[in-house]
Amino acid sequence: MMIRTEAPADLVRLDGWWRETLMRPVQADQLQQLRETGQISLSLLATDDMGEILGHIAVTDAQTANNTQEITLWHSPDANLVMPLLDEAESTLFELGYSLLKIAPSDAAEQAEFAPLYPDDIWWYKQLTAATST
Repeated sequence: MMIRTEAPADLVRLDGWWRETLMRPVQADQLQQLRETGQISLSLLATDDMGEILGHIAVTDAQTANNTQEITLWHSPDANLVMPLLDEAESTLFELGYSLLKIAPSDAAEQAEFAPLYPDDIWWYKQLTAATST
C-alpha cells in the first residue's frame, strides 16, 4: 500500500470510488463541493501497487470563534486504513504548521488519541506536536 497526495488525474476515479464502490453519493457530492470552493487543504489516497484506490482522507480548513486554526478530518470508512491515513495527515499537517486537528467521534478517532476538549463537545481534538511527525 502507498499513501500519496491526491492528483488532478485522481478526481474522476475518486468520485467514482465514493459513489460506486462505497455507495456514498452524499459524501462524493460534499467532497466535490468542498473541492470547487477551495476548502480542501490536504487530500491523501491509499492505493495498491496497481494504483487502485483503497482509502481516502480529506482535510478541510475550519476557523473557530476565537480565531484559532483547526482542521476537520474526513475519511473513508475502511477501518484498516484510517490509522495509516491519519498518521500521514498528522505528519504532513504538522510540517505545514498546523497545530490542532478536529474530527467526529469514532472508535478510530479514540484509537488515534483524539478526545473532546470539554464534556459536551460534539467534536474531538488532537494537538499536533513534533512527536506526531515521522
